[in-house]
Amino acid sequence: MPTYNRAKHLRALLDVLLLELEALHDQVNVIIGDNASTDQTPEVIHSFSTAAISDVRVLRHASNVGPDENFCRCVEAVSSPYFWIIGDDDLPRAGALGSLLKLLQSERPDLVYLCSSWSETLEHNSPDNPVPSPLNAVRLDRNAFARRVHVWSSFISGCIVSRSLAPDPDLRRYTGTNLVQLGWVLGAMCHGRRFIVVKEPTVFATAGNTGGYSVLKVFGQNFQRITRDVFNQDQTSRQIGELIVRRTSLSFLPDLVWGFRQARLGKFDQSETVESALEPQLGRSLTYRLVILPVAKLPEGAARVALKGARTLARLLHIYDAVHVRLRGAQQQL
Repeated sequence: MPTYNRAKHLRALLDVLLLELEALHDQVNVIIGDNASTDQTPEVIHSFSTAAISDVRVLRHASNVGPDENFCRCVEAVSSPYFWIIGDDDLPRAGALGSLLKLLQSERPDLVYLCSSWSETLEHNSPDNPVPSPLNAVRLDRNAFARRVHVWSSFISGCIVSRSLAPDPDLRRYTGTNLVQLGWVLGAMCHGRRFIVVKEPTVFATAGNTGGYSVLKVFGQNFQRITRDVFNQDQTSRQIGELIVRRTSLSFLPDLVWGFRQARLGKFDQSETVESALEPQLGRSLTYRLVILPVAKLPEGAARVALKGARTLARLLHIYDAVHVRLRGAQQQL
């Protein structure tokens, strides 16, 4: 759990984990990366460490090393076969840890994606609404997994990764992109063989990112560049990389661009332009020219129509992907 000056959120997360860990004893290790917080975070962590049964390791950095480096130092400290980074403002659903441990032990996947429920508040994480056991999960081949997950591979609380597929020399490969985690998440997708999607919402995630970075560059340029770089192994892997880029371009970027245009995304860099941020990676794409640019540049009424069309296309694409997976037999219910 990387954290910085979010004592209130962190306390809620650690309270949930304390209950989850009671029945798991020594099966789970907890690593908390405190990025030199100046609020009540150290006290919250100390209280948790004292009460927890499981092994708890606290990485208290002498100074704020930034989120990317905090993530990497947490991963470097992992000694277990799998790791799950949980954002300090997200929560695992009641019963999630125990059910996920059983899944990992029985299936030995290389990468697991956890569907999430997004809300501006996380007060609905009730023990009366636990995840089902066994989990509603499916095993997918790499192509089907990429179609299903695409841009959500960047959601750090939604991925459980095999530690063997996150080698230390590559952990910092994408430092400075705000997407350093893609080095190991997409790396596991590229080099792994066993992939699972947990279809039942397993994480309660906080909606409304507070920002602080160039959101169009991060998701309209960095994400595509990293994806193409990771999947630049051979022709087959490059096709998977381009599939992820196309799905992201149609299913995610139009809404992102619209939210940026309406200044509804949080405190992001408003000096960005769609052209400067997206054209380096997507400029030759028909989706960029025929869908994303109209959402960004047309008068508001026409842009809304373009956005509605993009959403309709995305829904049709989702249906196509589901049919494609069934016809190929690429899915197996667990």
